[in-house]
Amino acid sequence: MDLPDKQPFDSDLVSIRHWEQVPEPIRNSVEQYVATHLPDDILAKLRDLHARGIPISSDPAFFHFGGGLAVRNLCRERLSDAELAEHSFGIDWDSCYIAVLASISAKRH
Repeated sequence: MDLPDKQPFDSDLVSIRHWEQVPEPIRNSVEQYVATHLPDDILAKLRDLHARGIPISSDPAFFHFGGGLAVRNLCRERLSDAELAEHSFGIDWDSCYIAVLASISAKRH
C-alpha cells in the first residue's frame, strides 16, 4: 500500500515549541545547569549533531529511556516537574528535554 507523501513528525520541533513557553531566565538557568553536568563527550556529540543538522531525538544516546532519562533528571534537579508545569501550561520534562539539549548544542562554547 502506498502512503501519501508527508513530512515526518519532528519531535525536536515540538519539544522546542514547548520549551519556548518557559520564561527565558528559567530556560537559561536549566540549560546552564544541564550543560555543566553533561560529560564532555556528550556535549561534543550534541554539537556535532547540531552542526550536521541531525535531530537530537534521532540519536540513540538521547533515547527517552536511556540518556534522555539522565537529562530529564538533571533538569528536575534545577526545576521540578511542578515548577515547570506552572511556567508552561502543564508541560512536563518528557515533552521538552530534547529542546534543552538542542539549545545547549546551538550555543557557542
